Amino acid sequence: MKSFSNFNFNFIKYSKFAYIISGIIILIGILLFFTRGIRTSIDFSGGTVVNCNISKDKYDINFLRDYLTQKIDQEIKVVEEDFDGNDYTVLLTMQFLDDETALEKLLTEIYQDKYQINMIESIGGKIGDELQHSAIKAIITAMIFIGIYITFRFDSFYAIGSLIAIVHDVAITFTGLMIFQYEISISIIAALLTIVGYSLNDTIVIYDRVRENLKINFKVDRNIVANNSLNITLNRTIITSLTTLMVAFALFIVGGDVLKPFSMALIIGVITGTYSSLFIATPIMLILEDKYKLEDLQEGE
Repeated sequence: MKSFSNFNFNFIKYSKFAYIISGIIILIGILLFFTRGIRTSIDFSGGTVVNCNISKDKYDINFLRDYLTQKIDQEIKVVEEDFDGNDYTVLLTMQFLDDETALEKLLTEIYQDKYQINMIESIGGKIGDELQHSAIKAIITAMIFIGIYITFRFDSFYAIGSLIAIVHDVAITFTGLMIFQYEISISIIAALLTIVGYSLNDTIVIYDRVRENLKINFKVDRNIVANNSLNITLNRTIITSLTTLMVAFALFIVGGDVLKPFSMALIIGVITGTYSSLFIATPIMLILEDKYKLEDLQEGE
């Protein structure tokens, strides 16, 4: 694929528009966070989830919801996941149940042998809080080590640029998930860490080319050299992103409801990661170097 071999787009010039677009999207995410909040799965909030099949002859979603709500004395969320012509696959979500057998007895009272429980998963509130704190620590720890690695490999300005790009990617991915009202679960955290790694890899490839070209063309304007480097690596960046997106879209289409949140996070993250590698990481690095006159400091040493 050589479609972008002779492409010459001024990424540095239009990065200011990218900042505005990103700022608007992140602002939408902040507004959604304070107005709607983040929907968390039982992985973090705690609760009980039951996946079961119910015969179509016996199934009535309103009756099931009202009956269980009355008997268990809490609000029950009932979601139809699938229908194979004979049985409905139903997902029941509720607060943590100490006695799961009580729920089974209630379902037996209603349906006798016309139902089958496929899975019951219960997570207590304390465990959910611990998982939430562990997930936050994992993301922060990953970013710290990334910052240290890039500082040693390049310099602190490159590191700051890459970290801002990563935070940008995570923030926009969260915004997308809130817009589409996906629950944040352990699989989403795994997707976010994958996005962090993907974005970093893309940024490092670009940084390598920028640094190499800056050494060779040290008398040329830094913005021109950086922009040429971005265009040189554009072919590789687009091909990598498209192949990754193909896999993510395949997961979203055929992976079922369980993998949809994970694959949607990957789709948003890959698109955002590609965008940030071109319009965020390198331009910010250049702004920081110009502002703090890195070259002058190095000559002074």
